[in-house]
Amino acid sequence: MDKLFKLIGILFVLSLLALPLTGCDNPPWEGGMILNLKVDTPRDGTTVTTSTVTVSGRVSGTQSAGASVRINDADVPVKDGKFSTNVTLTEGKNVINIVAKVDQAKPNETVTVTYVPAKQ
Repeated sequence: MDKLFKLIGILFVLSLLALPLTGCDNPPWEGGMILNLKVDTPRDGTTVTTSTVTVSGRVSGTQSAGASVRINDADVPVKDGKFSTNVTLTEGKNVINIVAKVDQAKPNETVTVTYVPAKQ
């Protein structure tokens, strides 16, 4: 009986060690997400010399067709899963909040852009 418990314990430990080898490239919990948000531009931490910046990206997932996007509390149209709008910056650091929403799903991203006016 003692040998049986040792064998079961060894098999259990080996199965736990093999678990990471099952392929975590596409985690199963991401497959169940109904709405994903991806900001393409600008990249976080970017410094610009113009007073406006184009914020663009896309929404995807099983309910992306009904998604709405807000950038700094302003509605932005979504067409074919893509969105884009110009945001006016103030001198210095600017925090841009991007939120996609459909039903209870509300993914968001924050991008910081620093505006340094060009010297003339």
